[in-house]
Amino acid sequence: MGLFSKKIKTPTPAQPVREVSDVKKPSTGSVKSVVLIQPLVTEKATATGTYLFRVAPLATKSEIRKAFQAKYGKTPRKVNVVNVMGKVKMRGRVVGKRSNWKKAVVYLAKGETVDLFQ
Repeated sequence: MGLFSKKIKTPTPAQPVREVSDVKKPSTGSVKSVVLIQPLVTEKATATGTYLFRVAPLATKSEIRKAFQAKYGKTPRKVNVVNVMGKVKMRGRVVGKRSNWKKAVVYLAKGETVDLFQ
């Protein structure tokens, strides 16, 4: 009866330990493709010489700066970040909500320009 007697475990042979190499594997995605989602083109941004981007929700200013520098080859003078709250929308009697997203405003030095759609 197995209820009161202790079951005996049979030892399993140990598997060989794999060696860990010091070489890092290359990442599957680059930083610039993960952080900068899409550029936003507005009249106000083009008039002031700033560049707007929709960025990843968890992206920080330093990550945005590095991604911009990696993709376009220019170092930003300043980066501002805005959390844009999604609007509540009605479709008939059904209430829905658009997603929240993050917007980055990238400032370059005077006279510098970037071709966004290269």
